[in-house]
Amino acid sequence: MAAAAAFLPPAPIFRPRTTTARHRASPICAAASDAPPPDAETDEGEAPRSGRKDRRRVVRIAWEKLVRWSRSWRSRNRSDVLETTRKVVVLGGGSFGTAMAAQVAAKKPDLEVAMLLRDDLVCRSINHRHVNSKYLSEYSLPENIVATTSASEALAGADFCFHAVPVQFSSSFLGSISTYVDPKLPFISLSKGLELNTLRTMSQIIPLALGNPRQPFIVLSGPSFAVELMEKLPTAMVVASKDKKLASAVQQLLASSNLRISTSRGRNCRGT
Repeated sequence: MAAAAAFLPPAPIFRPRTTTARHRASPICAAASDAPPPDAETDEGEAPRSGRKDRRRVVRIAWEKLVRWSRSWRSRNRSDVLETTRKVVVLGGGSFGTAMAAQVAAKKPDLEVAMLLRDDLVCRSINHRHVNSKYLSEYSLPENIVATTSASEALAGADFCFHAVPVQFSSSFLGSISTYVDPKLPFISLSKGLELNTLRTMSQIIPLALGNPRQPFIVLSGPSFAVELMEKLPTAMVVASKDKKLASAVQQLLASSNLRISTSRGRNCRGT
């Protein structure tokens, strides 16, 4: 037996597990911390995961507060453009000019929408029968649309001006009415294309023809048709201007349940 015991491996020695220093809570740290020290038996990965969740929660709460403050600030500092607008003038009585006049007029019954036309018969048709006898004659127009052939009458006191005259006739037309145009009157261009003999865009034609390089200018464009506006079908357009506040004002003026208006700001808005 003694000989056999000599060949057996020695019995393992079991030592009691001692708590390492990393599991001991320093009295000073424990007093400074609101949370109790981690238990010695807790998984080491649980604390980092919990810390990450807490940090994400703090960031999310801070972000939500910032978003709520931003929305509140915008609502306090944004004036109601439609409420303060008393008169809008539309230059031209084609399909799109007529549809845009109807769109704006329908948003506010006491808003005066003046259409400056050349044809006296069409003026009488709009004023007496509320129908454009030449374009979109199957649709009735709001009663607050008034048509005239007098530039001074149409432009007097206007807050916004929609330019719906074809590009090829815009220079001569604007030159003929320039004396009645307020230098600060915002021009919203509905016309598209280039002037054939000069290759100028509307953003170049309007200030040159009016003799005012600082005339406020906005481009209104989009995949929309006059009939869609008259039928109140869902459609979308974009207003672009170097002036962000002006683009936002036109957006408020035009947007409705059936017409979505997006804004774009850039130095390359040319009205083509």
